[in-house]
Amino acid sequence: MRCGSACRATVRFLILTGLIAGCTATRPVPPRAARAVLPSATELESALAARRDTVRSVRALARLRYHDPEQSVTSREAIVVARPDRVRVEVLSVFGTVFLLVADDGQMTAYARNENTVYRGQASPQNLQRYVRLGVPVHELVDIVLGTPPPGDGRAQVSFDEAAGAIRLRRLVEEGAQTVWFSDATLPVATEEVGADGVAHWRATFAEYEDHGGVAIATRIGIDLPAWSQSMEILLQDIEVNPTLDHSAFAFQAPSGSKVVELRPLAD
Repeated sequence: MRCGSACRATVRFLILTGLIAGCTATRPVPPRAARAVLPSATELESALAARRDTVRSVRALARLRYHDPEQSVTSREAIVVARPDRVRVEVLSVFGTVFLLVADDGQMTAYARNENTVYRGQASPQNLQRYVRLGVPVHELVDIVLGTPPPGDGRAQVSFDEAAGAIRLRRLVEEGAQTVWFSDATLPVATEEVGADGVAHWRATFAEYEDHGGVAIATRIGIDLPAWSQSMEILLQDIEVNPTLDHSAFAFQAPSGSKVVELRPLAD
């Protein structure tokens, strides 16, 4: 990966200041000294694999704060995410659900109540960009919300990021690189995916962990898409880890009389 100094500085700044996805910075966290002995890449990969095996799904209420150059939006949502690629997002108001999106097995349905319209199509990054403002693959979105950085299969290097005060696992792959920063307890605190051109596809931060049945869950998640100048903060409440779910949670029947629009793939 050719991640330039500006790219690295951005991630370090996010970690150091506690800035989550464009929100107001909290009290700066002073850099920590490096541990005498760093964990090996195998140990860190094993810790991530164990988290992925343990945290398979989450149901929660969420407060979402979204920002781009044209708008800033805050919403209350009920969300369900489950591996590998199942998502349900309901935007709530005092009048009930005003927008619903479900994705399962590569397909997506979105319902806009004020338009009385149902949109159906592939659960592609382009369609997620249209309706939830995050142009990433669904399985990566699930990984991020579950606080488990996507797995990598490239060469891995471990170092201590002095500026961030965090252990860093950097995976070099053909498409670029993935980097994960860890706390001393080997909990992910940030992650980044960069292309071969050195441009960050997305960055995520994980903070304010809570214990849920012996499992540490990040309740404050930040997502940054530099290419789109977009940032999002997700604050989770009333969390259920690994609830019993069936496919009906990720299905939607078009209301009688509603308009149904079949979404065509967007041209590159």
